[in-house]
Amino acid sequence: MNWVIASLLAAGLPLCAENLWFAGAGAGLSTLSGDAASSVSAATTAVSQYKPENGPLFHVFAGRHWREYLSFQAVYSWNRNEVALLSAVTTGGAETTYEQARRSRQHNVAGDAMLYFRKRKSWVRPYLSIGLGVMHFRSHSPVLRISKGRPSPPGPVFTAVKPGLRAAAGIELMHPSGWGFRYAFLETIQGNPVSAQLSPKGSRGLANFQNTFGFVRYF
Repeated sequence: MNWVIASLLAAGLPLCAENLWFAGAGAGLSTLSGDAASSVSAATTAVSQYKPENGPLFHVFAGRHWREYLSFQAVYSWNRNEVALLSAVTTGGAETTYEQARRSRQHNVAGDAMLYFRKRKSWVRPYLSIGLGVMHFRSHSPVLRISKGRPSPPGPVFTAVKPGLRAAAGIELMHPSGWGFRYAFLETIQGNPVSAQLSPKGSRGLANFQNTFGFVRYF
């Protein structure tokens, strides 16, 4: 029997054990990064920016404990944020300005590798994770708060699909029954569909910061 175990370890294959799988769900707060741009020439001065507000998020996840300290998970998350776009352009003394309020929604699907710092039987399990994901972004319901001159704000709806890099730090507090509490702080960096709508266009990527609270079940 010992030689079988040694062979599996040498091959890098997982051993059969209790609580190899896990799943859970949670909710929390999503914070998007902002952006701004400016352009100055002899004839024209233009500035633009967008300001996001914090919004709700929800996520579900499921995965497998590959080894004692290494796990993999698949994640789906949804978040909603209010965003205000502003643009001001002055050309030859004539000013064109608008401020537009919008609502954005993001759907994210991702896969993460997780490095735990304590064994599966521990009741406290801090971890770090890194992964890749794909975001579907949709912005809609524009309300023009300020309009001066003849501005050209974004249309009623714009969408985008962007890949993203995810990194998180979290902790699980486990009960002997296999149920536990999970908290995580996550940052995702991806292309910015909002900056592309500014005039002049912004250049920063979109960072999505998430504080999540939820439950996890080992089985």
